[in-house]
Amino acid sequence: MQTSQQSSLVDRSLISLEEARSIIGKISPLAPEPVHINDGVGRITAADVAAVSDCPSTDASLKDGFAVVSADIAGASINHPKTLQVVGTLTAGQDKKGLVVSSGNTIRIMTGAAVPQGADAVLTSEFAEVDGDRATIFRDAHPGRNILQHGHDVRSSEGLIGSGTRLRPAHIGLLAAAGVSEVFVYRQPKIVIVATGSELVKPGNPIAPGKVAASNLVTLQAALRDLGMESSAVIIHDDLQNLQQQMMPLLEKFDVMLTCGGVLDGDKDLTMRAMDLLKVEPVFRRVRVGPGKGICFGRRGRTLIFNLPGGPPSNHIAFLLLALPGIQRLSGYRGQFKREYNAELTCPLNGQTGWTEIMYGALQRVGEKLQVTPVVEKSRLMAMATADCLIELPENRKEADAGASVRIWKIR
Repeated sequence: MQTSQQSSLVDRSLISLEEARSIIGKISPLAPEPVHINDGVGRITAADVAAVSDCPSTDASLKDGFAVVSADIAGASINHPKTLQVVGTLTAGQDKKGLVVSSGNTIRIMTGAAVPQGADAVLTSEFAEVDGDRATIFRDAHPGRNILQHGHDVRSSEGLIGSGTRLRPAHIGLLAAAGVSEVFVYRQPKIVIVATGSELVKPGNPIAPGKVAASNLVTLQAALRDLGMESSAVIIHDDLQNLQQQMMPLLEKFDVMLTCGGVLDGDKDLTMRAMDLLKVEPVFRRVRVGPGKGICFGRRGRTLIFNLPGGPPSNHIAFLLLALPGIQRLSGYRGQFKREYNAELTCPLNGQTGWTEIMYGALQRVGEKLQVTPVVEKSRLMAMATADCLIELPENRKEADAGASVRIWKIR
């Protein structure tokens, strides 16, 4: 049972991680737009997609060989060969009009070529020898042999891909084969990342004593790019008027703003004061999760604003847990909170009652078991780079023994 002392340590003005996830899960996707299938990889379909044409559009040969009447070569073998007269050749894409296979005749045919009228099988080249216009056949071929039937892969008007599907390369190939050139997908959000702090230095510039590279900004841009999303980035020094003036046009231009730093209560933590001056409507401010407690979420018109903490692990984890799922919701993702797994702990962990604890972890598979080990590094940045998952101990779980099952979130 929770003691009164433990209860007093829980800040109930902060919402739980599950409450925050519920709010993020209600974000509506952006409006659909048509794109050419070549630009569709990684996008989320906004409508069901049906075939425009049959594939293949005619009976087609699966092999290089000879189009035959199967009855003509029934029983053919090395010891009992059959002989047919070669009356033509067909290649892929060639019009088969005027080419007919009748009993006693054959037409040489290439892979992908339309099967000529009269033929009901294709014998592969290795089972025949050609001398002039005569083909000696050493094997039979039953009806339908090596023929891909018209519409075998796709039928016109057949449903191919459902709404809400993330398009993979194989989907694009399927759409092309079915005659589909354009598909409706949810629009990708326009994203800007704003790092705040007078100490920050743009990547590539010398880092003087007392200055810090804007690594959070770089990490977020790389994470988005890894998912096929581009973003703009800005560094704004700590000045309330400056923050307000520079952020205002960004809020008008972009669908999502991610801010880094300035969410706590120090004299130089000006981000949330700027949000108030910019009339950003707060949805939640801070979450009972660590690291990442400082994350705030708000709206201004159609723009979503995620204010992330400045510490690298807090920034990274808050982004992965809540900001990224919110961005994915805008892009049309539906199951962004369903990618968790269970793994067996290799060592004990301690949590806090009324507080969700998050740790970086490293996964390994041992036999049929998925095991996870907390990543313990002296360097925070090294831990971020080394981990391939997040370990989550929920509010109602104060400890977990070695061998216990815990929830993990894959981050690679």
